[in-house]
Amino acid sequence: MVTAVKNYQDTQTGLWYQVVDQGNREGNYLEASVSSMLVYSMLKAGKKGYIDAKFIDVARKGYDGIIKYLIKVDPDGEVHITNVCAVAGLGGNPYRDGSYEYYVHEKKKDNDLKAVGPFILASLEFEAL
Repeated sequence: MVTAVKNYQDTQTGLWYQVVDQGNREGNYLEASVSSMLVYSMLKAGKKGYIDAKFIDVARKGYDGIIKYLIKVDPDGEVHITNVCAVAGLGGNPYRDGSYEYYVHEKKKDNDLKAVGPFILASLEFEAL
């Protein structure tokens, strides 16, 4: 899996898009939960020797991108992770049809736990390197 997703990492930011394999399509955006989950899994697996250590560099680029583009600090010092898809799934009528349009138009929010948790875990792995 890491070999495949490495090919979809945004070359400028190091992040991954909401619809991972369609970064060049209008409306797609760099998303925090997928980026955090991929960074964490690559760091952890690379450190444990489950995958080639070269993926640690891929993860490092992603981690730097999260810090630069998705972490915001308020004037009072409060830290936020932005651009998190609030929820996405399949099923129901007329929504959740699995289309590209559905995924890029779902609500985004800050500090959703599916980005916060993996980002904290990625940070711990990154600091342990």
